[in-house]
Amino acid sequence: MLKKKRNLSHIGILSAMPEEVGVILDNLKFVKKSSFGDIDLFSGEIVINTKKIYITTAWSGWGKVSAARATTRLLSSKIKDLPVDFVLFTGVAGAIDKDLRQWDIVIAESVIQHDMDARPLFEKFVIPAIKSQKIFADKEILEKVYSPLKEKLLNNKFKIFGKLSKGLIATGDMFISEKIKIKQLSRDIDGLLAVEMEGAAFAQVAHQENLDWLVMRVISDGADENAHDDFNAFLNKYKLHSFELIKVFLESLLD
Repeated sequence: MLKKKRNLSHIGILSAMPEEVGVILDNLKFVKKSSFGDIDLFSGEIVINTKKIYITTAWSGWGKVSAARATTRLLSSKIKDLPVDFVLFTGVAGAIDKDLRQWDIVIAESVIQHDMDARPLFEKFVIPAIKSQKIFADKEILEKVYSPLKEKLLNNKFKIFGKLSKGLIATGDMFISEKIKIKQLSRDIDGLLAVEMEGAAFAQVAHQENLDWLVMRVISDGADENAHDDFNAFLNKYKLHSFELIKVFLESLLD
């Protein structure tokens, strides 16, 4: 775990697709690009709360392997000899909790890999490398971001977004689009809010590298038979607003 009073100066921001970070590159100054095979990292400066910080961002592609690879590359990047000192994975997710709707925001208190099953050597969902089913975000950092963001949503600063929740998000290498799978996940994983394809892999790398992290997701669909159509239509709208959410997140984090 990081020191609680660490001064954040270089923040890494990942998503699976460019739409999920939107116009972030248009808001960075002095952007430099680094390429590693087919993945590009973009680093630049931004002013948040009158403070200049450095951002390195990339889109990993879908799935756990792609997310882990991009996270590893991100953590090795430096700007002016400053290493990344906090990482965020952001983007869209399918709702598992029946009370969640499109545009609702979920911040992960913890993440789990719903397709991890090393039985009989380990219990179902246990990640052998860390001997735990769940990976937990730092509570202090979570609250530092959650409370201001919730207040701004309540004050209708972001009318496009819905309610804000925090809880458990599951990750797996499958696009969930069947009600029977939703019921299975709800039955097997108590308190599950949403499902996606990268967050827990990203969090595992950050956890094992001893770096604080958060996963923030916006609900795009109900992970049911309409998920494909809902997802594509939502993504075209979300790319216009995704950076607004990221900026408020950064303002809260650096306050």
